[in-house]
Amino acid sequence: MASQSPTPLPDDPTLAASALRPAALQARSPWQIQRAVLFALMLRELKGRFGGRWLGAFWTLSEPLLQMLGMMLLYGYLRQRHIAGVNYVMYLITGMLPFFMFRNVAMRLMDGIDANRALFGYRQVKPIDTLISRAMLEVGIYSVVYLIALGLLAGLGLDVLPDHPLELMAVSAALLACGFGLGLTLAVLTNELPEVRGLVRRLLFWPLYLLSGAIFPVHSFPQGVLDWLLLNPVLHALELSRGFYFDGYSQLPQVSLSYVTMFALLLVIVGLSLYRVRRERLVAVQ
Repeated sequence: MASQSPTPLPDDPTLAASALRPAALQARSPWQIQRAVLFALMLRELKGRFGGRWLGAFWTLSEPLLQMLGMMLLYGYLRQRHIAGVNYVMYLITGMLPFFMFRNVAMRLMDGIDANRALFGYRQVKPIDTLISRAMLEVGIYSVVYLIALGLLAGLGLDVLPDHPLELMAVSAALLACGFGLGLTLAVLTNELPEVRGLVRRLLFWPLYLLSGAIFPVHSFPQGVLDWLLLNPVLHALELSRGFYFDGYSQLPQVSLSYVTMFALLLVIVGLSLYRVRRERLVAVQ
């Protein structure tokens, strides 16, 4: 049998060296490395959240749905609450799920550095990578929950399609940016004081849940109280979300997408600035 001649190498010495190098050892671009790191971190977070079992995935997806079901029974049926121009079930879904996404992104990022500190020994893994992967996972989870909830309600005959989907996506992105900026800021500020995080959860997120219009309208508050509540960008975001979802919803006239966007930009800038200043201390083993 005649022997096969070897494949000729390119004339360019650089290309020749690249051809002799195994594919696994060829240099990757920074974007390829970043993408691989984020993908690996997301898989790790996914396994940590679900515990590697279907039951964990079921509970993660069903927990916010069960909370909404409890609120529907409490306010929609037992108290017979009605919202002008909007089905109360849809009112709850379009307020609670966006708020849960904002809250969970911020809280998961606040704990993200401690939970992944052992990975910072790898040169490719930076603290910001672990926070980005957590935020992406939370957005994915709550997007699935949102679709499941809307699918169930569509099966019951409710109209679940938003009237202004592009505007709804814009305000959702601004609310997500608020959660990311707030979570990044809290992650850096509480890095050396982890015991403060429990206090932050109770004193920040629980009042926000009650005063952002997630479960009941704030239209009936006195004007003096409402002026203070309107300092909260989450209230603006939820009101705008409902206004873009339902043409018949009478949102507060003072709400503004520009206010939410500027607040989100401010939080992200503050968070990134603090991260830049303290990034060396974030990777230190405590």
